[in-house]
Amino acid sequence: MRHPFNVLSLAALPALVSLLCIPSGDRDYLCYLGFLVFLRYLWVNPDELFLHTVRRAATSAFLLEFLLLPPCLFLFYFLDPRINPMPKALAVSYAASVIFFCLYHTWLELREGKGLE
Repeated sequence: MRHPFNVLSLAALPALVSLLCIPSGDRDYLCYLGFLVFLRYLWVNPDELFLHTVRRAATSAFLLEFLLLPPCLFLFYFLDPRINPMPKALAVSYAASVIFFCLYHTWLELREGKGLE
């Protein structure tokens, strides 16, 4: 039987941005290598429980991003009212949601592995 393709492994594609470090010399691009953690899902057979776990983690991360955006907008506006707070607020809320997704999904997978789910 052919191994089905796991779409979650496509989340590793932002790691390609780290290649911009070579021509530019800017080491800040190396932080995108953190997305390589999603390559391990190429070899995971996505069953119903796995998809449910991903859905739970993604929904929670999505809601967290929406909950963080307004406070971040106000915070960055009050820190410096002359500068548009939207780029910083979007960046912080997005980064927090990606980190939360990774941590929460890992925690759910560990619980699943122990048979607690």
